[in-house]
Order: sequence, then structure tokens, then C-alpha cells
Amino acid sequence: MTLTGKQQRGARRLRGSVRFGLIGAILAVIPLAGAIAIWSSRLADNAILRTQAMAVTKGLTRASARIWAVNDWVYHNQGFGKNHRYFLAPALGATPIQVMESGGDCADKSRLVSAMLREIGIRSGLVMIYPCRHCDPIHTVLEARSDSGRMVVDPIWDVDYPSGSGKFLGVRELAGTPLGVEHVADLQRQSAAGTKIRKMPAADAVFDFAVAVNWNKNFVTRAVAFSLRQLGYDPDRMMRPQILEDPKLALSGLLMAMAIGLIALGAVVGFAFPGMAERVRLSRLAHLRRAFGAKRSVPAS
Repeated sequence: MTLTGKQQRGARRLRGSVRFGLIGAILAVIPLAGAIAIWSSRLADNAILRTQAMAVTKGLTRASARIWAVNDWVYHNQGFGKNHRYFLAPALGATPIQVMESGGDCADKSRLVSAMLREIGIRSGLVMIYPCRHCDPIHTVLEARSDSGRMVVDPIWDVDYPSGSGKFLGVRELAGTPLGVEHVADLQRQSAAGTKIRKMPAADAVFDFAVAVNWNKNFVTRAVAFSLRQLGYDPDRMMRPQILEDPKLALSGLLMAMAIGLIALGAVVGFAFPGMAERVRLSRLAHLRRAFGAKRSVPAS
């Protein structure tokens, strides 16, 4: 059967796409292997976090009690100085396991609380406290889903915000009210002289401008927030994405995306430039395979 000119061009493009796709697949092996290695390391870390979280919350059935227990444990675990450890990328900060081992500041410890809660099935996310709309953040806390709604806990000061009748307050209930500041003032009056809570600044309990994600940070974040609103979601009510607080998850995802991107790029280039693809021969690879096979078939003397 004779192919028409159009069919021949289509077949030529398809061969080019397959050829360059294979080259992309070969190049993708490196980031793919890295992604698998990092993911395996993350699974091992999560097993440690899960074991500790289950031990801390043993016998507790209410989510609020389990949240309080994990927050209290993290507060008493290690120190409160900034954790300068990191996994491969300094910009991503310390991993939850590194915070467990060495302690950390408000953002570090909140990251650890969130990771431990996730391992026992409780959703949570970090919240940044800003003193004004266009100021830099001054403090980080955690907001988790409890039995009766959302619940804010602070692993640096070992504080939560009860509303009475066994319920707790979330960011939305605290924002625009003096409830946070009044609660901290009560705790400070009830505590003994020299205790850490006495040093807690009132600004750390003001949630008027607290957000999980600073959607006004740049054009990209504003565009994402606009898109979410168009889809019917309220970005201001969304919890902070886990990938932003889990360095190993972020790195494994990035490497996996790179691997997929290399394969896709190769296929697209081969389809768009079939002439270039025809000049790339895989005969050398085939020759190497044959030579390697022949070498293996030679009996040892």
C-alpha cells in the first residue's frame, strides 16, 4: 500500500517523536532515580513521625485532645532557636525530622506539629501572623481541623485558644477580636514568675492579618488566587499546601516533574523537527548492546 505525501509526513513526524522521546526517557533516568530515592527517605521519616505521634496521643480519642498533646510534646522537645539544618536545598529549610532532632523556631516547630498530625490523620497547615497588611510576618502558628472546627495552637508558647464547652477557636474566629490577646494575658497572670509564657508578646496572639499563604506576594500568587476564586474556592480559607512545608516532598515532586518534562520535550521536539530526529541515530546504542552481549557470551578462560 502506497502512502500519500501527507501520510508519509505524518509517519515521519511520529518516528521523530518516538526517537526523541526515547532519548528524553534515557535522560530522565537520573531525575527519576533521585525522586525515588528522596521519596523513600521521606517514607522512612514519616514512619518515625507516625510512631512518635501515636505514642504521644495514645488513649486520646478526640481530635482536639490529640492536637493539644502533639503541640505540647513539640513545645517541650528540644530548643527554640532557628534550625539551620536542611536537606539538599537550604532555601527549603529543615525537614520535620531535623526539627524533631534539633528543635527550631516558631516556623520550624509548627512544621513538625503539622507533619506529626498528618501522620495520625489530622489535617493542618501553618499560618503566618502579620502585624499589618503590608508588613513582614512576625510569628508562625498552626491551624488544625478539630472536632468542632478549626483550632489554633502555638508550639513556641504552648498555647491554644479555647472558646468554652470543650471547643477551640480558629484563625477566622480570632481575627478582628481581642480574644487572643485576652487569653494570653490570662495565662500570664496565672503563671508563675519566670515561666516562658510570661515573655510572650501580645502581637503573637493578634490574628487580624494572619494568613496561610500570602496571596498578594507577587503576580503568580495573585493569579493563582484569582483562578481559585473563579473555580468557586476561597483561597483565604484554604490550608497551607503540604508541599510548601515538606522539603523532601517538594524535591521529589520537582525531580519527577523534570523526568516527565524531559520525555515530553523529547517527543515534542521530535514531532516538530522530524529532519533533526532522522539525523539522530540510535544505531550506536544498538551496536553497544550487541557488543556488550557478545562480550558476555565469550567464555572465561
